[in-house]
Amino acid sequence: MPAAIEAIEALKERLGREKDLPVQSVRLTPVEAAELEKLERALGSMLPASYLQFIARHGLLSVTDWRGQERARMLSPSEVMEGHEYQKDFIEEDAFGDEEEDLEAARREAQVRKRLVPFQYISSRAVSDFYCFDTELRRDTGPLILQVFHDDFELAPWLLDASPDVSFCTFDFDEHLGWVLRECLEEGAWGRQEK
Repeated sequence: MPAAIEAIEALKERLGREKDLPVQSVRLTPVEAAELEKLERALGSMLPASYLQFIARHGLLSVTDWRGQERARMLSPSEVMEGHEYQKDFIEEDAFGDEEEDLEAARREAQVRKRLVPFQYISSRAVSDFYCFDTELRRDTGPLILQVFHDDFELAPWLLDASPDVSFCTFDFDEHLGWVLRECLEEGAWGRQEK
C-alpha cells in the first residue's frame, strides 16, 4: 500500500484528469505550530507518531464529494482535545436503564469511552461519528483505529474482551487514510477487505 500522502497526491492528479469521480476536492490544511504543540502536550503520548508527523508535515485532510458535502475531515487539534474530553463524559448512566446490570453496562461503556480519542469524521456519516484511536489497544505501529458511531453503546463488550476481534480495523495510520480515500471514492468500505 502506498504511503497516505502518495495516495492523496495521486487522487489530486486524478481529479485534474477525471470529471466523473464521486470526489470533487481533496485538501490538506496546515496546522499552526502552536496548536500542534498544545495537542502534543495534552495527548501526545496517546497518539501515534505517524499521525502527529502527518499533520505536522502535510496538515489536515478533508475530502469533499461532487455535491460539495464533506465526506471526510480530520479534526483540528483543539477539536481532537474537545472530542477526547467529550468521550470521557459521553455516557449518562440513565441512558442504559436503572437496573444494576444496566448501571454496570453503563460503567463499562464509560470505562472504554475514556480511552478513545476522536480524530476524524467518518467518511460515510454526517453527525457525531468518528474514527478514533483507542489508547489502550496498541501495537508497534500505534493504537487501534476504529469507527465509533453516535448511537453505538456496545463498545465495552467488544473492546474489554480478553482478545477482541480487531481484524477489520487497523493499527496503521497510513492504512487508515488509504481506506478513507477508498471509501470516499466509493471503491469499498472502510476496513480490511475480504479476499
